[in-house]
Amino acid sequence: MQTVTLKDLIEVTPNDHKHQATQLYERVFEALMWTWVVEGTVEKISPLLQWKHRQPAEIESDLAYLEINRSELLSALSEYLDNSSLRTKMADWLFLNVLTYSEYIATVIEVRKHSMGTERYIKSLFPPKNNHSTDIADFTSRPWHLPATLAMVITAWAIHPLIGVGVTSYAIFKTYRQKQLRVKINAIFASMLQTYSSFNTLDLSWPQVTSSLERSRALGVIWDSSLYALAELRTGNINVEQCTDQRSK
Repeated sequence: MQTVTLKDLIEVTPNDHKHQATQLYERVFEALMWTWVVEGTVEKISPLLQWKHRQPAEIESDLAYLEINRSELLSALSEYLDNSSLRTKMADWLFLNVLTYSEYIATVIEVRKHSMGTERYIKSLFPPKNNHSTDIADFTSRPWHLPATLAMVITAWAIHPLIGVGVTSYAIFKTYRQKQLRVKINAIFASMLQTYSSFNTLDLSWPQVTSSLERSRALGVIWDSSLYALAELRTGNINVEQCTDQRSK
């Protein structure tokens, strides 16, 4: 899998702009903080020394130990887009890869916290699992839900048939809506992960990048506009000034 270090990024930058590039890319890596844990004790928290395209088996560990400062990454990308002297194939890939991944991770965290509650979500992180699941049902299941619902329906029918009909209808409708919502969320997760996974090489086809972003957006995925600005810049559909104008709106 593709891996990029700060040294790699500096080496491919023109000599006259290496200092500026160093400052910019240091910001990127400082926005990716890793918590080092040894035998249950936090040893240190420090920036990553490299960015590697993640595999599904690594995602749960990232949820537990990787803290991503998305606002800082987007700020760095904005500076990058505004300075043509810094743009390289390697840096293009880094920003595209790390930002689509950070959007996916942020979405997973938000949905799991909402589904599980913050305390239960945090407990679920440690120790990290070996397999990453995109099925939200794995995190929303409550063993007591079915017995509680059945008890409520039986009690309602015992009180009065009309009440029983109403409660039963509500329970069926609620179950249906929850299932539909899970299907939609799972589709979004799968689309985001598939889109990210397709950006695993420096040899990107930018028209295909744009197409991948658009396909996932059609399913409800919300990517930051800066990613589209980067893709459009590389496909030649928009100039730098227009990118800047779009981000400022």
